[in-house]
Amino acid sequence: MKLPDRLYKRICWGVCLLSLAFWSCGAAYLRHERDTQEKLQLAGQTHAQEVAWQAVTTAHRIAMQAYFDSYIMQPEVLDILQAATTGDRNQQAIERVRLYRKLSPVYEQFRQRDVRQLHFHTPDNRSFLRFHSPHNSGDSLVASRPSVVEANRTRKPVFGFETGRVIIGFRNVFPIVWQGQHLGSVELSQPFEAVRKGLHDLDAAKDYLLLLKSSVLLPKLFDEHKKNYAPSLISQDWLVEDPQRELPDSPPPLSPVSQEVYKLLKTDQGFQAALAAGKPASVAISHVGQVFQVSLVPLHDTDGAASAVMLTFVRTPELESLYASHRTNLLVFTIMTLFGGTALYLFLSSMQTVLEQEQRLALITSNIADGIYVMDGQGRITFVNERATEILGFAPDELNGQIAHDLFHRHAGGNQTVLEECPIYRVIQTRGRYEGEEQFIQKNGDLLMVEVASQPMLKSGRIIGSVTVFRDITERKQLEEQLRLLSITDPLTGVYNRRFLQETLLKELCRAERHGEPFSLIMLDIDHFKQVNDRYGHDVGDQVLRHLVKLIQKRIRSSDCLARWGGEEFIVLLPHTGLLAAAALAETLLEDLRVSELKGVGCVTASFGVAVSRPGDTVEQLGQRADALMYLAKQAGRNCVRAESV
Repeated sequence: MKLPDRLYKRICWGVCLLSLAFWSCGAAYLRHERDTQEKLQLAGQTHAQEVAWQAVTTAHRIAMQAYFDSYIMQPEVLDILQAATTGDRNQQAIERVRLYRKLSPVYEQFRQRDVRQLHFHTPDNRSFLRFHSPHNSGDSLVASRPSVVEANRTRKPVFGFETGRVIIGFRNVFPIVWQGQHLGSVELSQPFEAVRKGLHDLDAAKDYLLLLKSSVLLPKLFDEHKKNYAPSLISQDWLVEDPQRELPDSPPPLSPVSQEVYKLLKTDQGFQAALAAGKPASVAISHVGQVFQVSLVPLHDTDGAASAVMLTFVRTPELESLYASHRTNLLVFTIMTLFGGTALYLFLSSMQTVLEQEQRLALITSNIADGIYVMDGQGRITFVNERATEILGFAPDELNGQIAHDLFHRHAGGNQTVLEECPIYRVIQTRGRYEGEEQFIQKNGDLLMVEVASQPMLKSGRIIGSVTVFRDITERKQLEEQLRLLSITDPLTGVYNRRFLQETLLKELCRAERHGEPFSLIMLDIDHFKQVNDRYGHDVGDQVLRHLVKLIQKRIRSSDCLARWGGEEFIVLLPHTGLLAAAALAETLLEDLRVSELKGVGCVTASFGVAVSRPGDTVEQLGQRADALMYLAKQAGRNCVRAESV
């Protein structure tokens, strides 16, 4: 029996519209999953770039403090500045020449160490001597250099990025106070290239570009220096410094591929929105089959004005893989949708198979700032500088006459030792020099990580004490620890990642070979995990992974190592553990899973493979045996343990 033409056309249109709606929903879901993963990747890149930026700029700031303490705060320099401060205009001109002659060799050393600008200022915020432009002096810096005004006002160092009348740079402005008299301030500034080198040392695969806001920079510059800037390819509102690479400290040009990506930013709406927002962000740019991440780190002048942004360019194979996977999934889903629509159409063409067609459709659709202190031969403090009191939180009279080792020095773990075993005090006994990292305790009880350099003081060949220089590196250590943890842990579950486990396995194999004591490995895989993700969503799938991790962590020792091997696979490394004990632990974990329920999901199970190390094993061989045993467990019906024979 044939269907009427009108009903036949309605069925055709109905099938087409239903298939289109189904495909649209599926495509939207796949796009949502891809966009979610992309956002996580970009957010991780943004955070990593911010951490790297903080680490590098902090290191440069410490170096500039050391230069200031070592080269500027010298008696002859201070005498010149004092004479200039108290003299008339002619005397100031004479002292300016004396200062230029005195520090010109130092300035040349600074330039070799990526210091572009050595600039002295008067107490009333006027330029006294620019070593990079000595003919320009006497101009007021109040409007153009808020960092100078702040340093002279508060008499405290000011650090940060800032535009200026001659150049832009990363400013380090130090007030100069001598014998209670304010002599002005001095600036040690570095170009973007100095910071770029530090970032490049952390990750050589990345390119960097500095964009400067024209509305902030151009009104400040001397006319003769405006030629050093040109509009960027992104917008007339943003400038680049020295595009012809004529200045000696200009950064190298972008790589050819980064240059091409840079050109695409002008028309990329996501980048333009991130640039306008003025917040750290990352965007993905596709170019000739490759995907690049462009990260933006906004920079503000010391007065808070948004004046620049640093761009980071890096190719991202992770996003390339993500996009390729999305295209493959979309193609497969499209083919499935076409097949389902065709099947539905064929079923609906016959009145006898309408019910089957509906069921099939239902099935488819459901689917220097350094501190210094001097000690005598008994370890008592005889001198302490102001920075040391600031770092330690003690007043000078609370430090002088006290034994430094007993008052604020702590050793590994925050413990105390006898004075004679203190490495800082031992320089007095051994006539040697000591450099290292130590723990100091502040007056309020907080522990600090410090970098210490100590050497003996001699008088007529006899040791009379020692001088110790230290700087607070607590922040740097915290940043290093954050970077280390990011590199060895799985961000979802918090357990170790695959790379860390491989390194640990190699060490454990060496230890077992050396001592002749075996260890065991448990590999487990959550059964039907894909169905959990498909039915409940990836958020619930993530809860299942974290649930499994909590169960395992309750059973293993602190010396054991739990790591996410990939997807829903986990490995437990059991040092000093034989096969029988490891198999027993696997059975216990299996039972824990059977009796525990996850709200909204119920019980989940896993398949376990247990292997023990053998002489001559490699990481790959041991892992392959555990993996093979785990798959034997899956073939045996899942929810069971398979271990090697004793």
